[in-house]
Amino acid sequence: MLKTFKNSFFTILCSVSFLFFYTINLEAASCSRNANGEILDASIAPDCTVTPDEVHFPIYKFGLCEEIPTYQNYLTACEFLYDSVAGETVAITASSNFQLAESATIVPGIYEAAVVLVGNTIGVRHSEVFDVDWDGVEDPDSVPAIDSTGKYCSTRLDSGSEDDFNSNLDCADDPLQAGLFSETVGAYHTGGACSIVGGSVVSNLSFTTNSGSTTVCGMLDEDTLETYVGQDTDATRQLITQIFTTEVTISPDTASLDIAFKVTDMLAIENPAGNYIQAYLDGVEVAIEVD
Repeated sequence: MLKTFKNSFFTILCSVSFLFFYTINLEAASCSRNANGEILDASIAPDCTVTPDEVHFPIYKFGLCEEIPTYQNYLTACEFLYDSVAGETVAITASSNFQLAESATIVPGIYEAAVVLVGNTIGVRHSEVFDVDWDGVEDPDSVPAIDSTGKYCSTRLDSGSEDDFNSNLDCADDPLQAGLFSETVGAYHTGGACSIVGGSVVSNLSFTTNSGSTTVCGMLDEDTLETYVGQDTDATRQLITQIFTTEVTISPDTASLDIAFKVTDMLAIENPAGNYIQAYLDGVEVAIEVD
């Protein structure tokens, strides 16, 4: 028996939690601020998290899975509620919501996992103010190095691999207008360490959230795992698989399904070398509410 959901079925509520991408800063706490709302210098030793002003995700697929899938079988093991060849880029804020599909059909059952296939070109726009001056290094390899300094730091209008930037922020003594910084290689690098061991996916990019345990694998396309040559990957997409802490049950009486995307504390503010500041996405979590 198939169940068709109308209207609110695939409404993604960004103020709750849908995809919540955690990468390497799983222990980072929320940034502490003074009475003026400035991030305290001691808070970023070496990092802390904030809620980004805006995140842009190219979404290709979202599906629910009755069995825990792998990157080899997820296309047949999961029921897809959204499936796009071209992908659709959505701009997410803490207060926005959007709808990828007006209705969808899914077989009633008990779903253990969710999968999300996103493109590499994930963008972020954000502005911050600190209680001390920081550098946002634009070209550390030039002689002399070109940098920008101040307590107001905002994402730079630029694109490329995060590995090519010591910082994706510009800083100044006065507030700056934030530009959209787009990661074009992959915001969630696995370093080629995604494999299947004993029937389960193992990745060096895995983490646990309140909603479940998650692994990320870089993909050449929708059904081919990335390959690495040195530090270079041919990935064009990222496959996120989350095993739910509490299984999602779809029954014949289910009327709607809300899938929420959490952006709270999604952006890590880092000072990896101690002398400049940068901001990169820090995670993914899928939370679903059934009515």
